[in-house]
Amino acid sequence: MLTLLLKKGATFFVPDLVLVETDWVLSTLYEWTPEEVAEAFGRLLNVHNLTFENEGRIRAALRAMRQGADLSDELIIDRCRDMGCKTVATFDKGITKRHPGFAVTPK
Repeated sequence: MLTLLLKKGATFFVPDLVLVETDWVLSTLYEWTPEEVAEAFGRLLNVHNLTFENEGRIRAALRAMRQGADLSDELIIDRCRDMGCKTVATFDKGITKRHPGFAVTPK
């Protein structure tokens, strides 16, 4: 069925959450490194019949992943910025280290 749809030129939508879940599976079950996941997702962005929720946000998150960031953290931060947030409260110390001044830990 998928092959038939591809031959007919169907386009498929890939939400950000699908990438987050796929990242978790690849890193947890298959022990892929963040760099390997970022490389694979980068190739997906070039597949002509895949449409992503926010390609710019994903590309930025993949660049950050190559520097050790977490995909879901970067997508959260970027979405918050897009929504006009001035600060994000989080207990995730990795986010606060990567985004000082924007991401803060509640006291």
